[in-house]
Amino acid sequence: MQRQYTSLLFFVILFFSGLGAHGIEFARLIDPSSCQMADSPDNRSHELAISEPRLMDKGITQARFSVDFQNPRGREIQHGGFCWSRESTPNRKDHFVRLQVGAEGFSGELSQLKKATVYYVRAYVMADSAIFYGKQHIFTTHGFFNGARIPLTYVEGGTFQMGCTAETNNCYGDETPVHRVQVRDFRISPYEVTCNQYCAFLNQSAISSRGTIGERMYVDIMDSDALIRYSGGKFIPNPGKGDHPMTEVTWYGAQAFCEWLGGRLPTEAEWEYAARGGAQQPDYKYSGSDQLKDVGWFNGNSGQQTHPVGQKAPNELGLYDMSGNVWEWCYDWYGFDYYGNSPVSQPMGPNKGSAKVIRGGAWNMDPWNCRISNRYNRSPKITYKYYGFRLVIPEG
Repeated sequence: MQRQYTSLLFFVILFFSGLGAHGIEFARLIDPSSCQMADSPDNRSHELAISEPRLMDKGITQARFSVDFQNPRGREIQHGGFCWSRESTPNRKDHFVRLQVGAEGFSGELSQLKKATVYYVRAYVMADSAIFYGKQHIFTTHGFFNGARIPLTYVEGGTFQMGCTAETNNCYGDETPVHRVQVRDFRISPYEVTCNQYCAFLNQSAISSRGTIGERMYVDIMDSDALIRYSGGKFIPNPGKGDHPMTEVTWYGAQAFCEWLGGRLPTEAEWEYAARGGAQQPDYKYSGSDQLKDVGWFNGNSGQQTHPVGQKAPNELGLYDMSGNVWEWCYDWYGFDYYGNSPVSQPMGPNKGSAKVIRGGAWNMDPWNCRISNRYNRSPKITYKYYGFRLVIPEG
């Protein structure tokens, strides 16, 4: 009996001795989806080196990072991503986003973050069914309206008739048919976003001195009509233009500003509902009046230039410049015949397209083009000296 116990003990020792030499790799292959396996000491430096995430941009509820990695052993890369948490050393048991990986790196966005909160983030790469981590990065999301100081007006949701209603007759074809639309509660900036506010965004974001992020243009800073400039290592408004609406901004640049503050551009339906006075819905041709000169800047009174926001009378919700001053980017893709098949509840526009909706008319337009129901569209890459925007924060 003693000899049998001795033999069994010898076998167990041999088994675990063998596992000790290869047990780390064995453990990673048992459960390749477990992030904890990648913390083994032999897989972080000489096999696959992953850099600390680099912050590209951040807002109140989201942040964007990029990362590089080296793969000297030529491992087969399956995918990669970012893990994040409010605790140190995050892994995929926490929040994570899975991304496609390039030959030497990747980038991606962390979403649904909390405002003014410290987070830890690190990149991971799955290679040969094992998971490898890089160093962690610590960052803090913005507090609400950090640096931009934007007031908001609450708009109670409701149902309205959208399109070429009786007071805006003889409309363009894309304003028909008149159709019933229901929108939810939201908050909207009572003024068009100003040059001062947009410069605050640019100076806290990873925007180049040319007004671009990567190959994407946010603002055409080089255009002679731009109301802001890059000077002394930061973006500043031109003299006397700080309270003018921000122009020469692409749809991407406008939407990025809104996301930075935890919101988005208004949908076309939200924009028209707000321009019509929300639930009050007076039957005006323009936002707040049948007399455009009282509520907006157009080619009959503007002197062919933008004017500081809020100088004309507001509409029933206390919103300024919804007719005239500058065209305003909306969230939706444009569709000429979209009104014919628009859903009743919270329409968001077509699923795809080549142009985005702009609304409201501008300082260089005649009264007809400043009507409350008028629709226009442009490529999201386009900038002009009469294209601007305002912010929406959806409720709930």
